[in-house]
Amino acid sequence: MRIGIFGGTFNPVHLGHIWTARHVREELSLDKLFMVVAADPPHKPDPARLAANIRFRMLEGALEHENGISASDVEIKREGKSYTVDTVDFFKRQIRGAEIYLIVGADMLESFPNWRDPEGILRTAKILAVGRPGHEPELCSLADGIMSRFGGEVTVSSFRGPDISSTEVRRRMFEAEPVDTLVAMNTEHFLYENALYMPDDIVLIRNSIGEVIRKKRLRHTMLTCCEAVKLAKRYGADMKKARLAALLHDCIKLPNKELLDYCERNGIFITAEEEQNPYLIHSRLGAVLAMEKYGVTDPEVLSAISCHTIGRVGMSLMDKIIYVADKIEPSRDFDGVDDIRDVAYSDINRAMLLVMRHSADYTKRSGRAVNPSTQSVIDYLNGLTDKDPEENNG
Repeated sequence: MRIGIFGGTFNPVHLGHIWTARHVREELSLDKLFMVVAADPPHKPDPARLAANIRFRMLEGALEHENGISASDVEIKREGKSYTVDTVDFFKRQIRGAEIYLIVGADMLESFPNWRDPEGILRTAKILAVGRPGHEPELCSLADGIMSRFGGEVTVSSFRGPDISSTEVRRRMFEAEPVDTLVAMNTEHFLYENALYMPDDIVLIRNSIGEVIRKKRLRHTMLTCCEAVKLAKRYGADMKKARLAALLHDCIKLPNKELLDYCERNGIFITAEEEQNPYLIHSRLGAVLAMEKYGVTDPEVLSAISCHTIGRVGMSLMDKIIYVADKIEPSRDFDGVDDIRDVAYSDINRAMLLVMRHSADYTKRSGRAVNPSTQSVIDYLNGLTDKDPEENNG
């Protein structure tokens, strides 16, 4: 058998890692490629690194549909420092007679002479180095130098990794910028569901909300954040505000009876429409809670929270972004949602109209009348969608 070992911190795993693994497996005709999550790499001490078990779960998700490529936690399970020579020996013992290839990047090849027992590694495995565009001569020189000094076989891959880095993924997550072009979809969702690499204040709010709403609702909330950031990027809106509004939009989404009891206990006035449809309360109440409990004072954010359920005439761009993100985030699976997703990134008004028509149709099929405020918003949106979408996505 021909086995590949591709190690790294994967903090987080990104598409560059996955594309490299795919190409190397094909280039070397590997029967199996193991992406090994580093537990405690001695050459990269970093107290801010995510816990190894979280990085491993994230990698497993990213590789869910990959053929012949698996995540390995061998270094996590091994106590003490993680040395590559031990990992190579482990796979050699586990798969007897296998031809072992160690896949490394340009920076790893440069530091290879300082690793523990380089000769031992090269006695057991062949090294394949994957470089970056424009660094071919440098990489070949490094490979030749290592073979002259330590023996063994070091070759340079024909593949050149893309310009993607874990550092950039972390930066974008912190700054509320989309990461969908840098990581696999499963990874994107994992990052948001667990609020990874986000500012402390966002993480604190997320954890506080998690104590009130159900686990499924919290997942929906975080995926709404993911969608809202991307929509905000598309339409030139403030992405940090979009993330915050999405994070808080369901901060008090409770069962109807609990909402009514909450209002009664706290002396909160309920309109006749809300009394007949208690689920409406959570939008208005969410804006109040966002201000009083979480210190949000931005009127744009508060407005988006307060009208995300049934909308209103004259909605702002941020209002529309949160309204649509709430309805099309990745876990939503109602009939017609894919059609709305197709429209959402080209015409936010038409996407809103499709959502509201779907909601109105559902209400009618349930034998209930569409409330006047909903119909007013539908009429308002009908007027907007008759115009040029580029003039009215705002």
